[in-house]
Amino acid sequence: MAGGSCPAHSVELFRVQTHKGYTFDCEGTVPMISRRSFVRTALAYPFLSYATSAWGAGNIQKVSGAVYVNDQRISPSAEIRAGDSIVVSHDGELEFVLGEDAYRLGPRSVLTLERAGGGAVSALRLLTGAILGVFGRRHQRLPVHTAFATIGIRGTGVFVSTTPSQLYTCTCYGTTDLLAGAHNEVFSATHHNAHIVDRHGDGTMTVKASSMQGHDDEQLRRLEAYVGRRPLFDHT
Repeated sequence: MAGGSCPAHSVELFRVQTHKGYTFDCEGTVPMISRRSFVRTALAYPFLSYATSAWGAGNIQKVSGAVYVNDQRISPSAEIRAGDSIVVSHDGELEFVLGEDAYRLGPRSVLTLERAGGGAVSALRLLTGAILGVFGRRHQRLPVHTAFATIGIRGTGVFVSTTPSQLYTCTCYGTTDLLAGAHNEVFSATHHNAHIVDRHGDGTMTVKASSMQGHDDEQLRRLEAYVGRRPLFDHT
């Protein structure tokens, strides 16, 4: 970073040039850096975040730390819509509702809500980090795209965590399908069915069963409560 670390008050000079790149220093005038560099910075540097947690007035249910939507730092009253791109910093967390679906994004997560022609979310694209989601029943499969695998969901609860070489996915309840290279498998669960997908240097992938990690039942109950439901495992 040019000129060394900025003092805490300089966060207000952080500037974003949408679709062109991202720039900042203590004077607000360093050369443009790439979207990927911005993502790394937003996830890593503590002076880009604030130590607060608040409940939102719109479809945001809870936000803490620094969260950016379409390159802009958001407040708890912001509205998240289909088509938005979201970056959650190293100490951030975001919970929000879209229609009959509720989402939780953990720290260091980057998600795009891809939009269909009618304005609804047509796919989720998780670049890095983790998402927990509960979804209302739908006629069409909603894909969650990661770097090397896709999880298809309908009305279900699912947790996905991804890095460049490994994917962790848990069908918390309901049914999902996993497409990873030549591997295509359907998973069903009433109370957590987890798997890890490892991508190897030669391009091959292996899928193995795993334990539940990175999420819990109380988080699922909270998300379902946002949309007036209960998790499937509380009905059995």
